Amino acid sequence: MIKIKNLNKEYREFSLQDINLNIGKGEVLTLLGESGCGKSTLLKSVSGIIDDFTGDVFMEGRSIKGISPADTGISMVFQNSLLFPNMNVIDNVTFGLKIKRISKKERYLKGEEILKELGLEGFEKRHPYDLSGGQQQRVSIARALVMNPKLLLMDEPFSALDENLRGKMQELLRGLQKKFKTTILFVTHDRDEAFYLSDRIAIMRDGKIEQVDSPYNIYNSPKNEFVSKFLGINNIFTG
Repeated sequence: MIKIKNLNKEYREFSLQDINLNIGKGEVLTLLGESGCGKSTLLKSVSGIIDDFTGDVFMEGRSIKGISPADTGISMVFQNSLLFPNMNVIDNVTFGLKIKRISKKERYLKGEEILKELGLEGFEKRHPYDLSGGQQQRVSIARALVMNPKLLLMDEPFSALDENLRGKMQELLRGLQKKFKTTILFVTHDRDEAFYLSDRIAIMRDGKIEQVDSPYNIYNSPKNEFVSKFLGINNIFTG
């Protein structure tokens, strides 16, 4: 469904180097690595936020390089919820539908349905300042999912939450993904989070992908010493 081909992005002190990656329809693929390895830069290149790279990004066989997410069917969720403080929950969730000129009745119906899925039934008239951090992030996810995106990009969406709430949000997201079969490109530095959420993991270092595989295969067959050490696997044997 998504094909990243020969993607390179140069900065003064950092570069993405020859990234090739496929994401299947309905798959959760996680970019896992330490801060500064290029995870978020790659995600933003896929989204269209960054477009001055070489190579290309294809969705369903069509290049989407440099095209606005609104025109490609991509939704995004970031570490900060980025809700409009002057709007209540239902208007935040349905803002994208309003831009697409969906009638108020229809968009409110869709918004109420997705809020119920996220355990926020009855929160429609509240404002962001009335919500906890976890509730705000659930509204942000609802806003993304109500658009029925072809691809959902998530950049460290739970990293600002405490450990207990983070675990609950991960469980909620996995359940929603299985129900809606949403294709997700997820970014995290948290190994446990990546292993719990992902169908496949791409481990990154210094702008390169070190290994792409299922969580099981990566853990049991790390490709190199870096992957093994990054995952905390110490039984490295060389011959």
